This record gives sequence, structure tokens and C-alpha cells, in this order.
Amino acid sequence: MTDTPLNQTPETGRPVVNRRLSQEAFRKLTAGQVINQTNYVNGRLVPNPLFDELFKERDRYYAEAYANMGMELVQRRGFFYVRSLSEPLNEDEARDHESSGAVRQIQGVLLVLGRGVLEKGFMFDVLTLPDAGVSKETLQSIGSNPTFNQILKACKIDHPLPEAAKVVLVDRDIAYHNEKGNLVLAESGKVFFDDLFVEYQTNGQN
Repeated sequence: MTDTPLNQTPETGRPVVNRRLSQEAFRKLTAGQVINQTNYVNGRLVPNPLFDELFKERDRYYAEAYANMGMELVQRRGFFYVRSLSEPLNEDEARDHESSGAVRQIQGVLLVLGRGVLEKGFMFDVLTLPDAGVSKETLQSIGSNPTFNQILKACKIDHPLPEAAKVVLVDRDIAYHNEKGNLVLAESGKVFFDDLFVEYQTNGQN
């Protein structure tokens, strides 16, 4: 996955940090979760105070604070996450690093979801609209496809698709369940899926 820094005017002056929000953001980020710009609450998307806190004091405080702990605070379109500051030695190692572990599992589940909903005759928007989403029954149907099962197994995912989506996406705040119980991608999920789409387009042209 690629990271595109957002152009922003750095804040000046002394930072004003909300300790409660700062601690909660740190807990979530270091647990492997992302912090999206919005949260799904009572049937609608509302601003996420954790995102607002990081956004407000990113340049004056948080970027350096996380760097001092060996982490990079990464902001992408609509969300934050952290990664280690330790850099791979060469391009091959960088590619292997990006393709391993949690990232690979996220890509695998998103790939299965994207292909699955299209094969079921849905528009991709069903995955991104808060009032729509993909039902558990549809996830089970998609997960029964042997090809999709092989993709998940290749990513070291042994759960059925509904459980895999929860563990890999929902528990990391990359997706959420709406009031109908349907799965919907959060801001981070949309960006990660766009990354995946661009990667496959690029690989297909090589």
C-alpha cells in the first residue's frame, strides 16, 4: 500500500493537547487499529473526535511524539494509522514487508469482497454506503466460492468470510456494521481498496 502525505499548513504556536483523547488515540493506534475521520453512531456518520485531535495537533505535537517512540504517524485521506520507523534495507524487502502479515490479510479480504459483490450483481457502492452494506448471508455466499476460499487461505485466514471480515476489517476499524448488521467500508477501507485496485491494474500492465 502506498502513502500519499496530505498537504497542510503546519500549526504554529504552543500545542493544546487533550490528554483523554490523546491516550485513547494512542491505545487504538498501537493496538493496530486505524482512526477514521468519521464514526458510525446511531445510524449516521459523525465526526470522530480522535481524528480531530490528531489532525489539530499533528504537526505541532503528535508527529514528533510518535517518532520519539519509534513510530510514524501516517495521515492518509480520511484516516490515521501508525507504522514502525525501522526501514527495510532494499526495494525487495520493502515489497515483502508491505505484502506480509496484517496488510496482506487486509488486501485478501478486500479483494474477495470486491470481486464477490460484483459477481453477485451488486454495484461496488454497496460496500461504501452507510445505508447499504453487505449482509451476512451475502458474505456467506461469497465465502462459499472455492476460488475466494483459496485467496483467504493464501493470506493465512482460516475463518469463514463473515468472521474474517470482522477480525481483519471491523476489529481494526477499517469497516463497520450498520444498523441492519451489514458490512460497510470506513474511510480507511475505501482507501485501502483503491490501493489494491491500482496495484492490480499496475501488475496487469507489466
